[in-house]
Amino acid sequence: MLSQTLLEMTEQMIEVAEKGADRYQEGKNSNHSYDFFETIKPAVEKNDELAARWAEGALELIKVRRPKYVHKEQIEAVKDNFLELVLQSYVHHIHKKRFKDITESVLYTLHAVKDEIAREDSR
Repeated sequence: MLSQTLLEMTEQMIEVAEKGADRYQEGKNSNHSYDFFETIKPAVEKNDELAARWAEGALELIKVRRPKYVHKEQIEAVKDNFLELVLQSYVHHIHKKRFKDITESVLYTLHAVKDEIAREDSR
């Protein structure tokens, strides 16, 4: 996978995660609810596909580049936690601290992958 494509997917996931964190916060404050079939299910399915393609590209990057600060286990965890973040940003059935921890973990690894791609491109 081209590093440019992986970079685009990484940036897209960062944006989705940040918007999800905002949506979670707004939802906790307003008790707004979303329709499952109209809003939640399509969002989760769309981002499931994105996360799967991203993980495939990120694992390929790790195999080729062997970065010091990004590992296979982190990529698998991001894939799962990213989907949890998207889902919970709509339904709010998770404690605030847990959601914050998941969000920070996902964003940390996504930024680490983004930095690794930038390091590769600057060579």
